[in-house]
Amino acid sequence: MKANLPSEAASVEQINKYFLEQQEITEQMLKILEAQEDATTSEILGCKESIKNFREAMKQADSKMEQMSLKDVYYNLGKALCAAWNKDQETLGKLKCCPNIRAEKWNNPKDFSWEAGKGFVPSKAVLGEPIGNLANNDQYLINPIYEETIMEEAAKQSMMMNLVTHRPMSGPSIFIPQRDRGGIELKWLTSYGQKIDATKSNMPTRTELKCYTLAGYVPYFDEFGEDAFADLGKMFLEDFTEAYGQEFDKQCLTANAAPFTGAMNVSGAEVHTASSAAIANLSYLDFRAAELKVEPEERKYCKWFMNETVLNHITNIKDDNNNPIWRKPWEGMPSRLDGYDVIESRLLPQFSEIEEDTVFAIFMNPKRIIHGNRKGIEIKRFDETTESLEYGELFMRFRKRDGFLVTRPAKNMVLLKTAEE
Repeated sequence: MKANLPSEAASVEQINKYFLEQQEITEQMLKILEAQEDATTSEILGCKESIKNFREAMKQADSKMEQMSLKDVYYNLGKALCAAWNKDQETLGKLKCCPNIRAEKWNNPKDFSWEAGKGFVPSKAVLGEPIGNLANNDQYLINPIYEETIMEEAAKQSMMMNLVTHRPMSGPSIFIPQRDRGGIELKWLTSYGQKIDATKSNMPTRTELKCYTLAGYVPYFDEFGEDAFADLGKMFLEDFTEAYGQEFDKQCLTANAAPFTGAMNVSGAEVHTASSAAIANLSYLDFRAAELKVEPEERKYCKWFMNETVLNHITNIKDDNNNPIWRKPWEGMPSRLDGYDVIESRLLPQFSEIEEDTVFAIFMNPKRIIHGNRKGIEIKRFDETTESLEYGELFMRFRKRDGFLVTRPAKNMVLLKTAEE
């Protein structure tokens, strides 16, 4: 346990999050020990002493842990990429990356350590696992510290990542209970001794959230050396975060093919048809009527999602009192449309492309979109492509596992579209 304590982190938030998680784990371990009845007193005392020592080690690590700058992250990430490309397992081990030898359930970096002369070995012996160096497929999981930083930067490239609900997943799928408001039926008793009638609760439905693997390829150049680690790490981080941020928004909003369906194409959502087939004839009543299709308890959490070109047209629309229905952004807050935040996305239809009977805006609570997050970003040298054979182009492949699910669209989500002619 002590060997897995990190010595550095990319931000204060990462440091606080890590030690909070470790504190919760140790408290749960103590509760389990207190509930044990078949263990001897000496065994329990020994376990408690180990936990006490681990807590002391955490206190020392808390005082000694250093905060890395973003440039440090660039450098270490670039160094890890070069090591993965050159199959330098010793450098990967020192950077606390680990081999990923499993196909479905990926390895955990905390379960491995680097030992000189042996290579990557499990931190604890597991029945059936091979002994010795396990790095045999050139696939490596990067240090979780760098993964956390990459995802923080990706959130800056995405309009949806900070708005949706995130669920950690330890397996390929989880079942999420869904139930509308008013799930429990209540009865009033008006006199003492009155018979209590049986009631039936609105039992939740179980919806499966599945994770799938997303793969991408970042161009790589053989001439990257030690003097270019920071540049290589920065290039990889920028390419990854830009592509991943756009893909994240696509799966949340407009996806219409396997494996996920975005909010614009989900079945069961309410649909409101504007009064005109021409997008240029939008009125205040079109937006107001769409908003009223969502119940008030849910409506207060909703936002409008549309293309910036559509919003540009809306800025000139006025309500019945001749007041603009759009309010410009103020002090870091998004613009507002009829009192609700507006989130701009270039993935949604542009004003010039909107024809008759076309969905062009969504009114919803983004927390209804659930993102299933499985930890781990895998990197692998990839030079077995047609491009590498014909043109000498080389790539570093990365893989990450995610799931997306739009939940409870009925009466909670409205798609605004133009009318048919």
